[in-house]
Amino acid sequence: MSRLVVDGWGKTIAVENEQIVVKEREANETKIVYRSIPSEIEQVIVTGSGSITTRAIELLAENGVDVVFIDWKGQVRARISPPIMRTVNTRREQYRAFDEPKGGALAKEFVRCKMRNQMSLLGTMAKTRRDSQPAKAQALSEGRHGIELWLEKLDEIRTASCNEIRDAIMGIEGNASAIYWDSISQLIDESFQFRNRSGRYATDPVNALLNYGYAVLEGECWKAIHYAGLDPYGGFLHVDRPGRASMVLDLMEMFRQQLVDKVVFELIFHKRVEPKEFEMENGVCKMQEGARKLLLTEILSKMEDHIRLPEKRMKWSDVIQREAVSVAKFLRGETTSYRGFWMRW
Repeated sequence: MSRLVVDGWGKTIAVENEQIVVKEREANETKIVYRSIPSEIEQVIVTGSGSITTRAIELLAENGVDVVFIDWKGQVRARISPPIMRTVNTRREQYRAFDEPKGGALAKEFVRCKMRNQMSLLGTMAKTRRDSQPAKAQALSEGRHGIELWLEKLDEIRTASCNEIRDAIMGIEGNASAIYWDSISQLIDESFQFRNRSGRYATDPVNALLNYGYAVLEGECWKAIHYAGLDPYGGFLHVDRPGRASMVLDLMEMFRQQLVDKVVFELIFHKRVEPKEFEMENGVCKMQEGARKLLLTEILSKMEDHIRLPEKRMKWSDVIQREAVSVAKFLRGETTSYRGFWMRW
C-alpha cells in the first residue's frame, strides 16, 4: 500500500472507473498524473491548494483511507476519516481513567518514553562524533546524563490521577526538553539561526522543518488513535482545550525524536537543505517547495522503514498503531499495565 501526497496548485483528487485519480490542469489542458485502486492507498495527504471531489471522499472512506490536510505552516488544518468501527466501551473507559491513577500512569509513561528517546538520540549523536568532534560528543553525553537525572525525579512521582501529578510531570518534561534542545543547538550551523524549540509559527528554518514534520506525524497518530477506538480529544498528559486533539499529542510524544527530529537533523547536518531555501512571510518562516517536498518524502519513507523489536520486525507506522491499541487494551482492563515505546541506545 502507498501514501498519496497531493502537493501544489491546480490538482484535483477524483474518481474515474472506481479508481482514485489525480488530475492536473496546465495551459488549458487537464491530464491524469496518478491512478490507483483505493484499496492500494494507505493515506492521502494534501499539502497544497488542491481539491477533492465528494465521490473521491466517499470511495476513500469505504476503503478505510483517511485524508489529512496540512498547511505550509506545518499545521493539520482538517482530516477526513471513515466512521468509527469500535464499540463505545473503549471511550467510556478512556473518560473514566482521567480521574483515576490509570490516567496518571499513562501521562507519566508518555513523558518517560519521550525522555528515553531524547537520551537515545543524544547518545547516538555523541557516539558518531566521538572521534571527529570529541568536545561536542562530550557535551552531548553530558546532556544525555542531565536528562537521565530528571528521569530519576520522574520515577519518584507517585502514581495518581492526571490532575494531581500533571504539573509535576510537565515541569520535569520541560527541564529535560530544555537540556535536549540546548544540546542540539550546539550542533546546528549559525546560518540556520536556531536558538531553541519555538513551537507554532516558526521564526527559523529548523523550527519550520520540525513543525511540518510533526504535522505529518500527527496525521499518522490520529489515524492510529481512530482505529484503536480512542477519542482523539480525550488526552491525559495534554490538558483539554477546544479543538486540541490531546490524545493524539500524547501518543506523538513517544515518536517525535525517532521519526521527525532524526530526519530533520540528518537533512541539516548533511547539508541537504540550506537556509536559502526558506523565507519569512508575515513573521513566519516558510519552506520553499523543494525543501518541503524533500522533508515530506523522507518522513513518509521513514514511516515505511522497518525496525527490529524484541518480538519481530515492524514498520514504524505499525509500531504507532500497536501503541495506540496497547493503550486501549490497558484502558479496557485487558492488560494490567502499559509500557510505552522507546529506543535503546
